[in-house]
Amino acid sequence: MKKAIIGLICLMLATGTVVGCGSKKTEPEESQKNTAEKIDKSEKEQAESETKEEDKKTEETNQETGKETDTNGNKTSEEEGSKTAENMSEDLTMKVLKEQAGTYDYTSLEELNPEPGTRIAVVVKNTKTGFWKNVKKGMDDAVEDLNEKMGYKGEDKIKISFEGPGNETDVESQINIIDAVLSENPSILCLAAIDMESCQPQVEEATLNGIPVVVLDSGVQSEQVNAICATDNYAAGTEAAKKMAEALGEKGQVAIMAHVETSESSQKRVAGFTDEMKNHPEIEIVNISYENEETSMSELAEAVLKLYPEVKGYYCTNEIATNNVLDIVNTSDKEVKVIGFDSGEKQIKAVKDGVELGMFAQNPYGMGYATIVAGVRADQGLENDAFINTGYQWIDSTSIELPEYKNYLYK
Repeated sequence: MKKAIIGLICLMLATGTVVGCGSKKTEPEESQKNTAEKIDKSEKEQAESETKEEDKKTEETNQETGKETDTNGNKTSEEEGSKTAENMSEDLTMKVLKEQAGTYDYTSLEELNPEPGTRIAVVVKNTKTGFWKNVKKGMDDAVEDLNEKMGYKGEDKIKISFEGPGNETDVESQINIIDAVLSENPSILCLAAIDMESCQPQVEEATLNGIPVVVLDSGVQSEQVNAICATDNYAAGTEAAKKMAEALGEKGQVAIMAHVETSESSQKRVAGFTDEMKNHPEIEIVNISYENEETSMSELAEAVLKLYPEVKGYYCTNEIATNNVLDIVNTSDKEVKVIGFDSGEKQIKAVKDGVELGMFAQNPYGMGYATIVAGVRADQGLENDAFINTGYQWIDSTSIELPEYKNYLYK
């Protein structure tokens, strides 16, 4: 039965019913600088006793690992994963966000004075993957920091809802969720659209009701969106093509596994890759498959490797796509160089084991934090950058253990 299914998929791939080959070319944006900056340290004061000196050493060690201690030397809630903007200021994720996001500082709460009881509705593509869990973590910390700044407690607290469908292909469920949250008249709507064209009526409705809309991760085709907070997906796709060409010695067949075709992030990651590959004439892109509800990505990948046995490289545009391709490559007898997006636990292991060549790790924590800041700015009538660039990092086996990249890994 499985052979029959693969045979049918292969036929579909061969006839072009499953494959998209070619992307609309857009102007490339400036690539991110993937260098870590050294953290400035203040000079140590002379210790009055050996006990005080030991306390100071303990404190310095905790700061280097992103942890804090109270006056008794006990670890605070920082160890449990809560990161405020102040604590993250020495973290590469927040340094990149502060320096590269745009004209305004989306790590700063200085100008923000949200009303008591402000309600922020967030609707994303799904809530299960490591990427979206880290986005939520950044958002929760931003809201916590705002409540602390304003001294809000009880009913005065700023509140956030975080919802999404069960999978990233379920456009209808996402639309229903957006309709439901808008009926509750939130103060701000933050949206990551599965389908860039499907949410226009909801964005228009929000705008008519005075609800500012900030988009994250994937854009919506609407001039009424206040700001887009996302990765420079085209630039990352371009860099992925260069990495792949280098790894293959500028020659060979490659395939692409992409998340849903209607997503703007998917389109730009594919476009950046395919446009750059035109500069590498001896590398052939033999297949582009997109996530869909009819056929799993693992089935698609299995069929691609069967139909194109000479494929030497596989480019994947998000965590789910990468994981599915890794599963198939691991069970095959083929040597295929995999380059992926995101940095979930399976990908981290694959990079360490040498199965995945490397990954483009986005900045979900910073994206979540910046989206909340941008939403509150919009609600107060403050200006935002039209595109808030949250940055990314290329991480491979030579850099995955470096401490400056620790918070780019989705754990």
